[in-house]
Amino acid sequence: MELQRSSIDFEREGIAVFGISYDSVATLAAFAGKYGITYPLLSDEGSRVIRELGLLNEHIYEQHAVYGVKPQERHMGTPYPGVFLLDEQGVVTEKRFHQSYRERETGAGLLEDAFGAATTVHGTEVRAASEGVGVRVWLDSDSYRYFQRLYVTVELNVAEGLHVYGSPIPEGFIPLSVGVAPLEGVQAGTASMPPPHPFQVAGMDEHFFVYEGRVLVTLPVTFTKRDAGDLVLPINVRYQACSANDCLMPVSTSFELSVKAEALVPSATPER
Repeated sequence: MELQRSSIDFEREGIAVFGISYDSVATLAAFAGKYGITYPLLSDEGSRVIRELGLLNEHIYEQHAVYGVKPQERHMGTPYPGVFLLDEQGVVTEKRFHQSYRERETGAGLLEDAFGAATTVHGTEVRAASEGVGVRVWLDSDSYRYFQRLYVTVELNVAEGLHVYGSPIPEGFIPLSVGVAPLEGVQAGTASMPPPHPFQVAGMDEHFFVYEGRVLVTLPVTFTKRDAGDLVLPINVRYQACSANDCLMPVSTSFELSVKAEALVPSATPER
């Protein structure tokens, strides 16, 4: 298990954290002591629970080959990396797992995107404004590691009396969109947007869906190139603000988010 460290205090947010691995109790204890891990690390030596949950990665050798890691018997039993989110009654409310054993999310990303909890601990932040709309863009961390997943968050604050269009939308109108311009070593996922609400324009037959007030959009980005160094992510945001009677000109704004490269924390069980 590769640990992605985080300065986020989950306990302060009222969230209990547990890690589970196929490593032995002794290995996990030494690992926790070395890196100052204070939350419980649970040993599933033999991967019994991992198998019962359907999390056993049966393609670990093929994945290791992609990264130049030689096959070793001790790697068998590795689970797919991910997180179960449980409510106060212990019921699983969401599963967030990845195909690649290297991919991880940050603590801030889990708090904000998974739990919906706000945190002031995040990375680079940039702002822009157009008539009636303010835009704020940030990353959940100011640094990344090889194959770590971060989230770009875009916050729009739409002035009272205005809205921006969502999808679906009639031809000729511009819906809100968020994307990352192509950048080597960065793989962008699909933007997650809140559901827009229906809106009818007097005298028109078309049906519209719009956003009003504060709008939050998140976009996952995974860093897939080893030793890529410090990067600048080019984020593109496009929208059109309108009132019930008039539309402003479409706006397309580019943002640059700086993110530093950081070394991986070694796994509890070394790969080599």
